[in-house]
Amino acid sequence: MSNLTAVIVGATGGIGKAIVENLCKNNVNVILVARNAEALQVMQAELKAQYPQLKLQSLRCDLSDAESREQFIQALTQQKIHINYYINNAGVNDFSLFSHQSSDAIEQMMLINVVYPLQLIQHIIPLMSKTAPSQIINMGSTFGSIGYPGYVSYCASKFALRGATEALAREYSNSPIQFKYFSPRATATTMNSPVVVEMNAKLGVKMDSPAFVAEELYQFLQNDKLYYQVGYPEKIFVKVNQVLPNVVSSSIQKDIDKIQNFAELNHPKITTVSST
Repeated sequence: MSNLTAVIVGATGGIGKAIVENLCKNNVNVILVARNAEALQVMQAELKAQYPQLKLQSLRCDLSDAESREQFIQALTQQKIHINYYINNAGVNDFSLFSHQSSDAIEQMMLINVVYPLQLIQHIIPLMSKTAPSQIINMGSTFGSIGYPGYVSYCASKFALRGATEALAREYSNSPIQFKYFSPRATATTMNSPVVVEMNAKLGVKMDSPAFVAEELYQFLQNDKLYYQVGYPEKIFVKVNQVLPNVVSSSIQKDIDKIQNFAELNHPKITTVSST
């Protein structure tokens, strides 16, 4: 992978930073992409000081802004860069009971996690390397394979992203481009609120470090597998859920009261009181 080029969308987040650090350590040239220009500049300066031999640059892109997305694609196109790895790592999460979630939150979840990334990928495809390795990787979630209480909209978005990735892999099977879906399990990043961290501890759910996830992704980039689920027992649960979903439902049902209580703590229902 030495001297190849990777574009990382969502580079300044917990997992994103770890992915960038891992790739730089392995002599991959990296284009950092995120919406916070100041954070990008600081990160790029630090990496240049640590890895002076690499070609490093940063491009701002706010997924929720159509003009920002267009400027990002124009910048890549003008530089005539042949991308070896395009890693879609940006996304949003929201742990709450579905009845408490606003319509705007549901809409934004689908737009930012699915619609905007797919629109970008349409423009990225012509910029991908015409020879291997040429990979577009969508960062998914265990909840893209297992429907889980408190994550209805998030599950919907990740199920959709996984389906789109699978369809793209088949549609482009005769091209040099591989479309791959990488599925971390719970990870210790700021995307998970303290309530979620506490719930995972009470339920015995293991949370991986971003560095571990980044290393798993690095290994995934070097093989021809199109799908990878991180961790046990999640690997087993995903398979069981495909053929015996009632078994997984029964397992989750045992903890449903705890999950609902934690979801209520994370997003209390707002009650409007009218004055008389």
